Amino acid sequence: MSDSKVYHAKCLCSEVEFTLTGDPFHFVVCHCRNCKQVSGSAFLANTMFKHAQLNVTRGQEFITNYADSNTLSGNTITRSFCSSCGSTLFIKPAKDHGFFITHPSLIEEDISWVPNAESFAHERLAWVNDITLDT
Repeated sequence: MSDSKVYHAKCLCSEVEFTLTGDPFHFVVCHCRNCKQVSGSAFLANTMFKHAQLNVTRGQEFITNYADSNTLSGNTITRSFCSSCGSTLFIKPAKDHGFFITHPSLIEEDISWVPNAESFAHERLAWVNDITLDT
């Protein structure tokens, strides 16, 4: 991965900073109620990376975890956020599948990634039009 692009990301208050090496292997827009609630929006943009791609460079002590067990899938996930500003940082499945989720809105660089899937599209709010996917 030494020749891969490095992306810099941080929470709203900049207490937590991290880098991502390389591009995500999957990008999904999730319409489940929990993702909408945690994002405060109509959906949550979720990019998936391998654990080895993440390096928390600042503020590990500000990262707080919440075990979200009230999911549509029935699987508990861990949602990590900044305890100072509340920014959503990471999502990890209960079982370690070798990846985590983070959100493109945290990345400082311009990115051209396009989602390649939607989750729980049947939960999409009526005013959200079709989302263009990279298929």
